[in-house]
Amino acid sequence: MQAIIELTGKPGAGKTTLANILGEELTPTSVLFIDASPDQKLTLILAPEPPQLTLGRLFGQRPEATGSREAIDWAFHDLTVGVGEENELLTVGNLPEEIGIADKDKLRYGLNRLAKTYDYVVIDGYHPLLRQLLPEEQIRAVEIVTPQGLIDWQPPQEGEVLYTPALILNRYQDETLPPTLDNALTQRQVRLIGKVLPYPTAEDRIRHLPDDFKNCLLKLDIPLNLGSS
Repeated sequence: MQAIIELTGKPGAGKTTLANILGEELTPTSVLFIDASPDQKLTLILAPEPPQLTLGRLFGQRPEATGSREAIDWAFHDLTVGVGEENELLTVGNLPEEIGIADKDKLRYGLNRLAKTYDYVVIDGYHPLLRQLLPEEQIRAVEIVTPQGLIDWQPPQEGEVLYTPALILNRYQDETLPPTLDNALTQRQVRLIGKVLPYPTAEDRIRHLPDDFKNCLLKLDIPLNLGSS
């Protein structure tokens, strides 16, 4: 596994769009998509049929998953659905933010074993438990912010992440950055990796958005095998 890319931001910011673009542009590689958003929009877009089993339902419906590690591996094998030749999707669903220590250890074991079989993991949305279960040193959080989201933007809490989160300003129109963001950039609490301007037409958006998002992601300190378009 080369990297875990966690896409965060408010509804409508562009997380799912960017996740979808990554699936098409990370080539030739295998990608595990993790849909952690409550609306499960990525699942609706990628999966031909809704998954029968989500991460949130795993331990409730599969008592054998609480047994041996072999049983946990089999349970996690049933979690994913194919969304392409090499790519698969795991839907988080209604997973509590906190679970017991024993279940957390089993979930960590199964999730990391699964993730290691892919070149990349792309997480659409933020779930605090995933931050605890996956190797934090491999997670790169990319927050997408629209002009409306700039109004009440807040920097990450101290100790929330081990690295400097990256920021993409989507549909940016030369808005004045709020003092909280300006200070966070000056103090290097976050780093700005790109601004995506509004597109005059839907056709321009379809044509240029993948390359504009890719140019932002190339500034991350991780190896990205992005295809050319």
